Amino acid sequence: MLKKSILYTALATLTITATSTFAAISADQVKRLQQELTPVGAERAGNADGSIPAWTGGLTEVPANWQRGDDRPDPFAGEQPLFTITAANADQYSDKLTAGAKALLKQYPEFSMPVYKTHRSAAWPQYVYDNITKSATTAKLSSDGNGVSAVWGAVPFPIPENGNEVIWNHNLRYLGSFRNIPSGIENTIYNNGQRLEWLHDIKVHFTYYDAAVTVKEQEAGNIFRYSSQTLSPSRSSGEGTLAMENIDAKNTPRKAWTYDPGERRVRRAPNLAFDTPDRPVNVVDDYDMFSGSPERYNWKLVGKKEIYVPYNNNPLNSIKHAIKDVYASPVIKSELTRYELHRVWVVEATTRDDARHLYAKREFYIDEDTWTILATDKYDGNGNLWRVGFNYPVTAPEVPVTAGGFYVHYDLKVGAYYSFFGVSGQKKAQTFDEKPPKTSYYTPAALRRRGR
Repeated sequence: MLKKSILYTALATLTITATSTFAAISADQVKRLQQELTPVGAERAGNADGSIPAWTGGLTEVPANWQRGDDRPDPFAGEQPLFTITAANADQYSDKLTAGAKALLKQYPEFSMPVYKTHRSAAWPQYVYDNITKSATTAKLSSDGNGVSAVWGAVPFPIPENGNEVIWNHNLRYLGSFRNIPSGIENTIYNNGQRLEWLHDIKVHFTYYDAAVTVKEQEAGNIFRYSSQTLSPSRSSGEGTLAMENIDAKNTPRKAWTYDPGERRVRRAPNLAFDTPDRPVNVVDDYDMFSGSPERYNWKLVGKKEIYVPYNNNPLNSIKHAIKDVYASPVIKSELTRYELHRVWVVEATTRDDARHLYAKREFYIDEDTWTILATDKYDGNGNLWRVGFNYPVTAPEVPVTAGGFYVHYDLKVGAYYSFFGVSGQKKAQTFDEKPPKTSYYTPAALRRRGR
């Protein structure tokens, strides 16, 4: 199938839906990654009025006397909001707001969006940039768009031509090599003040970006190994989850196990995917804003837009805050958040005729500099906006990477929100590049031993 070029402009639109295997881009196109595009495929130049600056390499300078595990400082401390978007002035900024942001502003007076100066702080290690350049001419969608081949350790489609490629860029974006959260917060908070909170020891080994993995492991196609063990509350203490994600989601679907300390038994969890309910107001593939196989949706690349999205949220993700000071009701503490104007890819997902999903339609807003979904709107079968998600990444120049942080999904019908990966009030901040555990750590037997 011949592919058409996509214009890298804020008004570009494209409606190709991936349904088969696509060829890689040409060597001439790859040269653009050292010219008008950044090494990951973003527009290197700023926007017309200068409100989005040019990318000049991102933030890579490590703060003096800072050590991994310390509270990560705010690289832009001292800045004040340029303005704050509220229900009263939302119409003034309507063209740069997601439908979900508008809905939250309308429904909750407590929700506001402090907008700061835009900093294109995103940066990745040089070896990742090199891998992107190397594999850009070989990477392909496979398995009817439900897998990727001929690529390793790189965003596969730096110059995407359809929505399926963009969502794979999100799934395979650089997040460090090992994410360690010794006590990560997961919670569900209702508008009436009811709170459900858990603490987990979370360890995610991104084998896809680990230069130390063997050729055999690369051939197996494992993207990451995920393990979590519940620390509290006491009624859930010892519960565990283990999951393995593969680069070919169709032929090698996610493998998952759970451990129940009451039964002292590990069980396979084949339903830990798609729209299986997770906590009360979210489903499994809400993890990381979207994760797993894209097989149940048609993916439409709408184009690029300039949108106010969460960015550089180190203060919000600080371990120095008490949990209740961040996770307020009915919304997280707006004064701690930071939004900036960034160019994002807009992708629309609609349920395939031969598939089912709880969300009939989803809209994703994917950062051009990191391929991270920063916002998402989810609709029910009647076309009504149902759930709204925001991702609040941290900036970690020591890696370097802009990733992590916690994400939030608001349920507009129930009147509650779900959040995961917070570290408020904990003793150690998350890290992204420490030495991972041995492969044997990510086995059902090891999961059971940790749950004793």
